Amino acid sequence: MILEQLFPAKSPTMTEGTLVSWRVKPGDQVKVGDVIAELQTDKAVMDWESSDAGVVAELLVPAGAMIPVNTVAAVFTSKAGENAAEGIAKAKAKNAKLAAGNAPVAPAMTAEAAPAATAPAAVVAAPVTTPAASNGAPAALPKGVRVSPVAAKFAAAQGVDLRALKGSGPDGRIIRRDVEAAVASGTGKIGSSAAKAEKPKAKLTRADGAAVIEQPLSPMRAIIGKRLLEAKTQIPHFYVTETVEVSALSALREQLNAFDGFRITLNDLIVRASALALRLHPKVNATWHGTSVKLHDSADISIAVAIPDGLITPIVTKAHTKSVRQLSDDVRALAKKAVDGKLQPAEFQGGSFTISNLGMFGIETFCAIITPPQVAILAVGGIKDVPVVRHGQIVPGKMLSLTLSADHRAVDGADAAAFLKTLRELLEAPAALLA
Repeated sequence: MILEQLFPAKSPTMTEGTLVSWRVKPGDQVKVGDVIAELQTDKAVMDWESSDAGVVAELLVPAGAMIPVNTVAAVFTSKAGENAAEGIAKAKAKNAKLAAGNAPVAPAMTAEAAPAATAPAAVVAAPVTTPAASNGAPAALPKGVRVSPVAAKFAAAQGVDLRALKGSGPDGRIIRRDVEAAVASGTGKIGSSAAKAEKPKAKLTRADGAAVIEQPLSPMRAIIGKRLLEAKTQIPHFYVTETVEVSALSALREQLNAFDGFRITLNDLIVRASALALRLHPKVNATWHGTSVKLHDSADISIAVAIPDGLITPIVTKAHTKSVRQLSDDVRALAKKAVDGKLQPAEFQGGSFTISNLGMFGIETFCAIITPPQVAILAVGGIKDVPVVRHGQIVPGKMLSLTLSADHRAVDGADAAAFLKTLRELLEAPAALLA
């Protein structure tokens, strides 16, 4: 029996993704639940577990390829020695038909097209330098080897054999610094591919002689670009900005952090205040579904976290039920998992409201783009030391700018203003956040 392995959708909005690396090769026996590949969505890199038991007949998609959901990525047979030629031909025909019916997507960045030395730690799927299968099938990453997309791309660019490395990342995962150490020590078995990857092939020269490097979009950036364009052009955004005097909030944070074991950030306090305010203003804690709007009782707050070459929004569920310290622990743990590429789909899919904070960069105010189907996102700027009037006297103060982007199909101006008013009151009298 022929068993087609269809490239899975790991989120409700996923239409394409990148097959980062194979964990199997033709001839391998696979059991149900075995990890057969790593794939990358617009949110994270995750394992692809087989739902079938069988023998790998052929891998139809090379590592590093960006493909539509439901592409036949591999063909299994139910038993060893079974003739799979007809099944493979049918699978290839299905893939050709599927590709013809999908709009072109940006190709995955390869080691030959991407700058090897100057590129930041981008989440890019690139072919891994491992021996090719004897029948010409795409190279597969050996079982037991875990590698981040960043490390995979850099290893391919430098010609490093990942099987020779020991990972220092979470659960023994090979990360970029492991590859860099192998290159520096000369123990990474540098191959001839390094010479080809030294200079990007997309290097151009302008008429005035200045150099220009055309860098193809990574899969994550291509999908993010597509989604943000849809959100900005299809959602009628409007913006409401409020300034908050946060001297008391800053003092509360300092007092909390004076206790041993506490590490509270201002963002933690803002998350807590937002959760309480959302419960009082359900029209802002909502999602748009075309013919209906769902008002959520639970404040499930998505926190924007910057990761290499993109952004991901892990979710603090039931934030209104958690103390400031619990929120701080949750946010820190989720942010680490996001950066490490270890988030599970349930940890970043959904959410009823998003907070994006650029205050750490000194940004005073900005407007964020709503993440559908949510109807609002809060943009948090940095704290500024400014003179304020208190009890008729001009005294030093600390001001914080908050901007709410709202979907006018579901939220009216009065709703947005009322939410920000409540949020301001909670932040200016922060003792309520400890209740």
